[in-house]
Amino acid sequence: MPQTEQTPAPSIGLVVTILVLASSVSIMSTDMYAPSLPDLAEEFQTTPTRIKLTISLNLLAFGIAQLIHGPLSDRFGRRPVLLSSLMAVVVGCVLCVLAQTINQLIAARVFLGLVAAAEAVIGLAIIKDLYTEKQQVKALAFLGMVIAAVPALAPILGGYLHVAFGWQSNFLVIAFMALLAAGVVYFYLPESTQPDPNGIRVGRVLRAYAQLMRNAEFVSHTLLLGAGLGLVFVFVTAAPFVLITHFGVPVQHFGYYPAVIVLSFFIGSMMASHLADRWPAGRLLASGMVFILAGSVMLIYLIVHAQLTANSLVVAYSLMTFGMGPMFAVAPSRALRSIKSQAGLAAALLSGLEQSIAALSGVAVSILHDGTAMPMAVVTTCLTVVLFLIIMWIIRQYRSLA
Repeated sequence: MPQTEQTPAPSIGLVVTILVLASSVSIMSTDMYAPSLPDLAEEFQTTPTRIKLTISLNLLAFGIAQLIHGPLSDRFGRRPVLLSSLMAVVVGCVLCVLAQTINQLIAARVFLGLVAAAEAVIGLAIIKDLYTEKQQVKALAFLGMVIAAVPALAPILGGYLHVAFGWQSNFLVIAFMALLAAGVVYFYLPESTQPDPNGIRVGRVLRAYAQLMRNAEFVSHTLLLGAGLGLVFVFVTAAPFVLITHFGVPVQHFGYYPAVIVLSFFIGSMMASHLADRWPAGRLLASGMVFILAGSVMLIYLIVHAQLTANSLVVAYSLMTFGMGPMFAVAPSRALRSIKSQAGLAAALLSGLEQSIAALSGVAVSILHDGTAMPMAVVTTCLTVVLFLIIMWIIRQYRSLA
């Protein structure tokens, strides 16, 4: 049943735990597969650039599709759309396993991105439905802290699965996880909204999106999230080739490098959750941005001056992801705090733009592939400049309200 003013919201821990199970499916569909990328170029007799498209185009489809899943969840409810998405993920995983050519695999990965997109947007909408701004910050910090374990473990598991059973085994595990998550959602996740019969009227949806795009607070914090996540996608797309091919890291050991980076994000999210009741949200956000900018500048310097190593790459990204803990806890709540209705639609535009901007970063580093870490430096430089400009814009907004 949807929540009403008389029905108390379920505990943050329960809801976040369920959302973690559902969201982990879409996270695993990228991170578990990453160690297989270098070997797939030989298996499919194609170039690393085309193999990288199985990641970047999947992420781009993931971002765009959220613009549809959000309104659908406003119209039909959060639970039905989430359950349909999880079952479609099973189909997408089977298509990946059956792919015989690189074009078939790219198409299957795009389909997987389209159907897995519901998890991110619906989780954000549910948190917006149920909790106050301060509770949202804590819930998002908790969500980020717990979800951090998934991308830390997925590449490690994926590397060993690839060596022992082949790359297809990754998708069979993801399909099983999707079925498990669907069962948990069906039995334990309450509906958090009242379905709106007009939720998918095209004219209404387009007008609502246009209105959101005129909301400076919404747009600035959404772009901030997109640029920050873009830094992560640069790593996800390029790091397997840089670490495995360039630095000679064994496939089965690759997962330990992103695990350190994700651990840093976990610690940053834990810090944000701990300080949410003590620090203003703006101060938390600012502290995170300092670490993100420091890490990105360090990475650019190391690559340009030919001083990058596997360990220094991890250190630079660990600085960034530590700062992303507070950023991903605060920025979504700040973007959505002025939204009074159609939380699914607003969450869809936020998450869709965030994911699309980040995915384009992955596409850019794929296209620029030259066998070195230099494409990472080029795209990271662009994202760092964008982040700095957005921060200046947000600071002006805060000062105008002071």
